[in-house]
Amino acid sequence: MKPRKTQTEVHADAVTTISALASAAYPRETGGLLLGWWTNGRVVIRYAIEVSDPNATVSSWCRDESSAQAALDTALAEHEHPWLGYVGDWHSHPVGSGTSGQDLMSIRRASIAYEHPLVLLVHRTDGPIEITVAHHGAHPSTRASSTPRQGQEA
Repeated sequence: MKPRKTQTEVHADAVTTISALASAAYPRETGGLLLGWWTNGRVVIRYAIEVSDPNATVSSWCRDESSAQAALDTALAEHEHPWLGYVGDWHSHPVGSGTSGQDLMSIRRASIAYEHPLVLLVHRTDGPIEITVAHHGAHPSTRASSTPRQGQEA
């Protein structure tokens, strides 16, 4: 059975934050967490926060779990939104490459532990942001979007 597609809504502030953080880290990769909520069969991405990797390179960024948890706790306390929580990850690809096989494997593996779908956004320096949604270890598709808008499917 083919996994069903999950609609995503990406708030413009999240895209702006990701673009600014990717530019600041260039030529190295950077990344972090996506915060939002699930509602009526879609995921809403409201915020993006950075989780620094001091060992990031032009082709790799690793998320330290303790740093990620600390950043998540701080962001949730700061925003105090009753629905806000972790909905996925983002990172940059400064060499302009798309979502890698390792990226897909990582988000699929992580999604096994969650009731709701998880989102992966990959920011490419050549313009598009690629969005992948994984649920229970499967992902129906990856798509590129230069400007994510409300109601787009991933």
